[in-house]
Amino acid sequence: MAKLTFRDKEKKRYKELKPKLFSPEAQRNGTYRGLPRDFCLDDQCSAENLYFGIRDEAIGYFRDRNIRWHDGKENGRQPSNHLCCSQSCCINFLFPLVQRPDLIKAIFAKYYPDVEAPLPIVEDKPLPDGTHPFMAFEWIGTHDYLGEAIRKKMRRTRGANFTSADFAFRFKENNGHIHLVLGEWKYTEACGRTYKGSGRSGDVRRNNYIDFFKDSKGVFSNNSTKDSLYDSLFYEPFYQLMRLQLLAQVMEASDGKEMGADEVSVLHICPKANNEFRENVAPDYLKGKFPGKDVLEVWKELVPSDKFMSLSVEDLLKTMQGTGIEEREWLDYAMSRYGWD
Repeated sequence: MAKLTFRDKEKKRYKELKPKLFSPEAQRNGTYRGLPRDFCLDDQCSAENLYFGIRDEAIGYFRDRNIRWHDGKENGRQPSNHLCCSQSCCINFLFPLVQRPDLIKAIFAKYYPDVEAPLPIVEDKPLPDGTHPFMAFEWIGTHDYLGEAIRKKMRRTRGANFTSADFAFRFKENNGHIHLVLGEWKYTEACGRTYKGSGRSGDVRRNNYIDFFKDSKGVFSNNSTKDSLYDSLFYEPFYQLMRLQLLAQVMEASDGKEMGADEVSVLHICPKANNEFRENVAPDYLKGKFPGKDVLEVWKELVPSDKFMSLSVEDLLKTMQGTGIEEREWLDYAMSRYGWD
């Protein structure tokens, strides 16, 4: 019998969780890629993939910014009905922090001990009450930092076709510096082994990022075999990590500096239990250079320690439990739905 992957286990677990978390209507099997699936919600109830306490606000946030939901219903205007959706997972954990700088500090101070005060994302569109969010989603920056819109001859869109941070937040440090964090969130993904650097489209990709990669002051400047390294990064998830890391690099170095940030770093959040993602080091070059290390351990070897951090969803949930969060209903929901540890 084949070993169950983390994704397989989550699909199986959701069959038992459906009656505990979702309405009778939503519990009906939904369709995904044209077939009925017991790990999906009813197609008309995909909004229930989001915690009820933030559901309407989160859907409104995406609608007001023309952000399409990944594999979303109603042509991307509603969340995906797939219960293993990483975007929904990210929103369920972080959207409750949009107007709660106190919770952002309480939770993330463990990982960023220099945080003095979270700051609003002033370049994001205001919320319905006129304030700016302290946590933004599908953030691509205020400028076309990586030249992707020029290359694609497209208008920039958040969350699709351009390098986007799944989430972003910023804060003032104790020394007065502004620190912007670009976040990547994973759930049940197990990236494939397709090389993205070949053919005409691969040439375009390689040409688009090479100058940023070879920047003598950039995050990869200390690597002595840049050509071999660059070639190896066109496999997922390294390709995605590289683009987000380069976006952070250019945001920090540009004359306009994204939202006045003195420092821009990347935070990667992924379940510790998802071995299929963590152990998928496809490039032979990286496997040979860093034997026995997983994807995130390899990345920590490649970039400066102050520019990249990874933590597990399990540890984040434990941190949330230890902060004395008063919103017990939200915390209980997160523990019930994502407490697989």
